[in-house]
Amino acid sequence: MWGRAVLIGFAATAMATAAAHAERKMYSYDPISADAKRLTGAGLTVVFDKKLTGTRVLKVLATGVPVQGRLVDGRDKDLGPGGLKAMSGVDAGAALYEIDPKFEQGKIYIRAFCPGATRLWLSFSRLALQRDLRVQAFGDDPKGGATRVCGTLDFSFRGEWKLPNGRRPDPMEDWAPDNTPG
Repeated sequence: MWGRAVLIGFAATAMATAAAHAERKMYSYDPISADAKRLTGAGLTVVFDKKLTGTRVLKVLATGVPVQGRLVDGRDKDLGPGGLKAMSGVDAGAALYEIDPKFEQGKIYIRAFCPGATRLWLSFSRLALQRDLRVQAFGDDPKGGATRVCGTLDFSFRGEWKLPNGRRPDPMEDWAPDNTPG
């Protein structure tokens, strides 16, 4: 009897640990839409954690230049009454995040994606291998007006970054070995 209870407890603990474990990934995308080309130039790279229960986007990086923005969970209610569902022409089921203006180049993203805004939210379609991506940008109105759609950015999947030795990625770090003579 005790043996069975111990095995059930062990199995439940192992399943909870596996569900909580996240695999860090990086996907790069090429711009398709006019907004994507205008706002990202060479494209976008997304750093995210993939779990059995879902995906959490951590950072967005401009593929062609060393600019990155850290993302925090976005709150639908911050967009105004009804959130994404109340806005016309947006994907109401997308995952919502907010650019953190205090870390990395967050303020640069806010100014570039939504001039005049003090806050920037990004919604992401589902991240998956070989799947195109849609990101929609939303900015606040510092004068108290309604949140607005600042751009709809469509991207084609370019590829997945292979991370060295299972380390967490730092896209600003040069991972190439130093092969200079000397």
